Amino acid sequence: MSFLWRWELAGHQRDATAWRAMHDFSARAFPRAGSAFSDLHVAVAQAVAGDDAALAARAGQIEALGREGRYPSGPCVPTVSRGFAAFERGDYAAAIDALEPLADELERIGGSHAQLDLVRFTLLKAYIGADRQDDARRMLSVRRPRASAVPVAGLAALH
Repeated sequence: MSFLWRWELAGHQRDATAWRAMHDFSARAFPRAGSAFSDLHVAVAQAVAGDDAALAARAGQIEALGREGRYPSGPCVPTVSRGFAAFERGDYAAAIDALEPLADELERIGGSHAQLDLVRFTLLKAYIGADRQDDARRMLSVRRPRASAVPVAGLAALH
């Protein structure tokens, strides 16, 4: 799922068939929340599918697990999920409002830097979509050392 999302962030056309398959697979393989890493990926598929009911249900499951002390990442995944859904609707301001405060806490989700960059690159693309070039430039200037290239369409306009 992260590959498909990154593919689109880089400016490629959506593969609706692949997204439908990913949404259907994630619903079967991960029917309930439990792991921040997998929940993040399920949220991407749900956001692309416009499955707001499933996103809300998973957020509720995560919040319940959190209250029981069984979800160490706390509210990060539900917040990121709302950011992805807003981004998917083209509401870049709402995506920024959701993702920006978490930019320094993403390690709580787990996974590799590549997985966490999924959220960072979405925020970067939201800045571009919201015509907030200064914020995009600031974000690019604080990238971690030796970070790979940033595969986000529209960066050339920032230079």
